[in-house]
Amino acid sequence: MEFHCWGISHKSTSLEVREKFAFNKEKIDEIIANLKSLTPFDNGIFLSTCNRTEFYSFCKRTDIKVFDQYLENLTGKNINLRKNDQYLFSNNDAFKHLLRVMTGIDSMIVGEPDIFGQVKKSFQNSKEFLYLGSELEIIFNRAINLSKDIRSETELSKNPLSIASLVESKILELEKKPILIIGGGDVGRALIKRLNERNYQLKLFNRSEITIENIKSNPLKELDSNISDFQIIVIAASADSPLFDLNNLSDNAVIFDLAIPRNISEEQKNSKGISILTLDEISEMVKANLKGREEAVKLAEDLITTNADNEFSKLKNRKNINNVQKKFHQEQSQIKDIAVENALKKLKDGAKLEDIIEGLAEEIASKNAFHVSKILDKSLFSKNRDN
Repeated sequence: MEFHCWGISHKSTSLEVREKFAFNKEKIDEIIANLKSLTPFDNGIFLSTCNRTEFYSFCKRTDIKVFDQYLENLTGKNINLRKNDQYLFSNNDAFKHLLRVMTGIDSMIVGEPDIFGQVKKSFQNSKEFLYLGSELEIIFNRAINLSKDIRSETELSKNPLSIASLVESKILELEKKPILIIGGGDVGRALIKRLNERNYQLKLFNRSEITIENIKSNPLKELDSNISDFQIIVIAASADSPLFDLNNLSDNAVIFDLAIPRNISEEQKNSKGISILTLDEISEMVKANLKGREEAVKLAEDLITTNADNEFSKLKNRKNINNVQKKFHQEQSQIKDIAVENALKKLKDGAKLEDIIEGLAEEIASKNAFHVSKILDKSLFSKNRDN
């Protein structure tokens, strides 16, 4: 078994494709449970965000190469991914990719900090489902610590940008007006905090009753009766159908549709002539962000390459040592059983107890030495072959 990562992201495919992989917490839990019980993957971490869907596992390459088919069967979705839409990394390359993801340099908004927390949540989720193998847990724990170090050693952690900060900067370009926000998740919560500090009048709508920055949410069923009072609307909640009737919008309304899948389709947008900014359109704003962070990204890439090579080599050696120890304990147990069996036979045949004990000790010692030598030879041969 080797360490693999299968995935799709904003770099490999379009928003239209990524929308098919938009899963809420309940669906993600269902997917993990089914991956565990209905597929060859006996360990794994399933990461699903607005810009990427990835699966990490120690497994056979032949299995993870067709992970999209397993996902299609488990979700009942007709995904039809092209080869170019997805990527597959193995071993050291998979570890490097994980570090790029966790440091934020593989994100649409380069250096954004949110992805680090999202990966940790996915890691914890697998832990709760008892879906973490010991090797996968070691890999991710090391990646978490390394990512922290790399972010602190570069400018990536300085003035970090996020979806919320970019939306805020766009809102600041508009005339100051009351804002309606739909959804109190990570993005909605971060945006409310930012806009509240700037004394914007905010109204929050959410599926469940919540309070953010002393702002109490309103039920979604009341959206249509309130939507016309606002010219700036932020959709930060996913839904299978439109959250409100577009006919109720006020003239010149500006909508930030941050949901995956989008709440307002391209057809609806064109037919209504609505001003909408989607996640992928935010990527145009990100280009300027990248220019100011090229040095930090280059340094982070160098640190990732250096650390990944060293760390993955250590992890691989640890795996070899664990295998040697396991093999040694198995051999020891067999040696003991055979030696005891021989000793009992001699005792039955009337041999002296002192001779039996001395013979038992010599047999165990000589066979242990032989098997240790044999195991070490195999381990060294395997290591040299890998190098």
